[in-house]
Amino acid sequence: MADPDERGLVPPRPAAPAAPATSSATATGGTFLSAIPFSFGIAEDNMTAAGETTITEQLRAPGSPFPRPSVLATIADCVAGVPAGLMITPRLSVTLDIVVRLITPARGENLEMRGEIVKQGRSTVAGEVFFFDAETMAPVAYSYLTFMGSPRPQDHPPAFDRGMRTPGMIELPFPEHVGASIIEPGVVEMERTPFVVQAAGSLQGGAVALLGELAAESLTGSPVIDLDIRYLNSVRVGPGRATATLLGQGVVRVEVRDQGRDHRLTALVLARVAPAPRSPGG
Repeated sequence: MADPDERGLVPPRPAAPAAPATSSATATGGTFLSAIPFSFGIAEDNMTAAGETTITEQLRAPGSPFPRPSVLATIADCVAGVPAGLMITPRLSVTLDIVVRLITPARGENLEMRGEIVKQGRSTVAGEVFFFDAETMAPVAYSYLTFMGSPRPQDHPPAFDRGMRTPGMIELPFPEHVGASIIEPGVVEMERTPFVVQAAGSLQGGAVALLGELAAESLTGSPVIDLDIRYLNSVRVGPGRATATLLGQGVVRVEVRDQGRDHRLTALVLARVAPAPRSPGG
């Protein structure tokens, strides 16, 4: 399938004819998702979605004008994941990878979202999600995702609604809200609790994305601006631990492992951080 960097950015499409969004109780099941303010609906063809989100200060890295890439990955996982799940049912849809590229800071907190399924294959479904400044419609971020049906027969999908709506009342910075702990620079852990797991009982994809982002951020002291997450296995025991290594030129490789399952490798993350500000006269 095409590399998202090669696809190019497309202008915003008209909003998909969204069905009424569901309540947060059915949409998020009382997990950390309910504190991220977003809503969207799915078009009748199950191929496109449209919605909006509000990015408060708690959803940004310190000193960054951008949303946290892991927050956008969490939202995109829902915007593309619900239509993908409708296509993959009766098997549970699981995320294979998520790419997030930050483009331009928004003028305000409100973003509009457009999602589309771009491939429906026999084994995988691929989608993309665009985030736009609600005031100017300038592109703020882009996400590309792929999904597959779970090979485990015991994994069953939840009841699907034609959209989601969350109350979105986050009071703590996103890492604190989710329960991520920095052990040392470049090493971050998160316990596997009901607050951060998905339908199959493993650590939710957005939580894994945050582990990778925070590990890179804490190692370099700079906010992450690009995030690539490859999901290889599941964090089913925990805690999940992310360990970052600087490759050079602001590029960081992160391994996420399930500490309770013999340190099994569960995800590989490649992050790019913002350049350090130049010193005066440098």
